[in-house]
Amino acid sequence: MRVAIVGAGRRGIVHGRAAKAHPGTEVVAVCDPDSERAEKLAGELGARVYASHREALDVGKLDAMYLTSPPPVHTQQALDALDAGCALMIEKPVALDMESVHRVGRKAEEAGRLVVVCQQHRYATGAMRAKEVLAGKKVGLVHSFLYRQKPDIRGNWKRGWGGGHIVENQIHPLDFARYQIGDVVTVYAQYSEHVLAGTEDWDNWDSYSVSLRFANGATGSIGTTYAAFPKIPQSSGFDIVADGAVVRYSGSKVEIFTPDGQAETIPSTQDPTITIGHEFLRALETGDRSRLRQDYADAARSLEVCLAANESAESGKVIHLNHG
Repeated sequence: MRVAIVGAGRRGIVHGRAAKAHPGTEVVAVCDPDSERAEKLAGELGARVYASHREALDVGKLDAMYLTSPPPVHTQQALDALDAGCALMIEKPVALDMESVHRVGRKAEEAGRLVVVCQQHRYATGAMRAKEVLAGKKVGLVHSFLYRQKPDIRGNWKRGWGGGHIVENQIHPLDFARYQIGDVVTVYAQYSEHVLAGTEDWDNWDSYSVSLRFANGATGSIGTTYAAFPKIPQSSGFDIVADGAVVRYSGSKVEIFTPDGQAETIPSTQDPTITIGHEFLRALETGDRSRLRQDYADAARSLEVCLAANESAESGKVIHLNHG
């Protein structure tokens, strides 16, 4: 299979290496307007360099394209790739409005092409074990927090580029929670532009508080900020509190605590980005999608929750989602 990587930054590097390592897959194109970093990644992968995705599509048949480019350009790139017959792996967020997300979905359905959104934490080593433990249990609370500094990717300093921290980052724990316990039905959020207001080149909320209600009756909370600084101990966490079990996920491991004092720890044995990439390529090669843990429509619902949080913060209203 012949694949192209669009975007030669950190995510493009991870996806490119994973694709190259998959048997029967050849990375033939790296597309990035920054020729220096494109050439560096292409040299590692044995690919040719193109300034744009369009140039790569015009040169020859591709089986898949990985979009690791900035969110504002995803929609047109995805539509172009689907028109050319490519399957897609798209880094989140697919877009910053749901109409664009649905346009890509409709085009994929018309073209009969596989589209996977890289919400990779569903593929963490312990994710299925956590799901097994939580099955049938009443869940009371989902809680996620993260204290961080300004993003090192400066595009995320602009809410119109990255969507803010809930869209840019907290979509991951939110999607993990949806995989474990099901859909979100109401969202209420309050954001602030207080600590970083007036900072040069900054146009984003700096702190975020989100309340969620899940269809199964659980409540959820997210507290996160860009207004902190590096190297704060215990600066992030994610818990699901259920009747008779607490599931804790840190990215590097899943921990399961039970009332008898026992703790089960399942360390991550592989970067889940590699796992989702290999499952995407396997599904594309074989036509068997049974090992994929999310379809495009479900991935869109995770983004819709995050965009609903933004809408709530701007309007002051509770947002009701038809996701139950």
